[in-house]
Amino acid sequence: MQLFFRKFGNIGANIIILHGLYGCSDNWVSIAKNLSQANQVFAVDLRNHGRSPHSAEHSYEAMCSDLIEFIEYHKIQKPVIIGHSIGGRCAALFAKQFPDCPLKIIIVDISPFDCENQAEILTFHTNILKVLTSVNLNEIHSRYDVAVQISKKITDRKLQNFLLKNLYRTPNGNFLWRFNLPAILNNVNNIICGSLKKGENINIQIPSLFIAGEKSNYIVTSDIKIITSAFFNTKIEIIPEAGHWIHAEQRENLVNCIQKFINNQM
Repeated sequence: MQLFFRKFGNIGANIIILHGLYGCSDNWVSIAKNLSQANQVFAVDLRNHGRSPHSAEHSYEAMCSDLIEFIEYHKIQKPVIIGHSIGGRCAALFAKQFPDCPLKIIIVDISPFDCENQAEILTFHTNILKVLTSVNLNEIHSRYDVAVQISKKITDRKLQNFLLKNLYRTPNGNFLWRFNLPAILNNVNNIICGSLKKGENINIQIPSLFIAGEKSNYIVTSDIKIITSAFFNTKIEIIPEAGHWIHAEQRENLVNCIQKFINNQM
């Protein structure tokens, strides 16, 4: 699984950025460029996303295996791993499985454990995937055609535009999704579940930072206690006026928060 990546900068700490569900490294280019002024940054496409290979398997264990392979292949020493959403859950499990590898981990707007509103989130994402799967790309003549179809059931304009970034035209003129819809839909139950299990004896000593959006419901108050009991050297930061897509909504605040943590200024 040779993951596609974009590299920025060549000095300072090594940073690896893992995007969220339906995302890709493209979504984090602005953040990566800002961080690359003082760091070497690798923005990665996870399996079944972006320009990385597709596979029928999509689990946090598989993503962690991909990540350690990526780190070893590129000889990346002591990376700071930043993960958003499912990328954050991957980072959390990676810290548990490979405690000697990361220098620090930063988890953006996700709990690594099952959420209280798990059923609601599962229904939300299952509906999105079914809507996208229902689009017959063989009958599509433009991006607008897809936008019209999905807007009938996905009314959030920002979400529509975010999903449509994954649509591309092949050299012969056909439209395809960059993400692997069948694999993601078939594994959505596992994707929405936490990568760490409540009740496990988890003792992660790696310095960690959890960043939550003030307006997001992906980390709620009840999550904080279980996070701090499993991550013994952790900090929690709340970004004001931000929802789940903090990197798009509060870019400057997010970059400042990340850089302060890397510089041990928190």
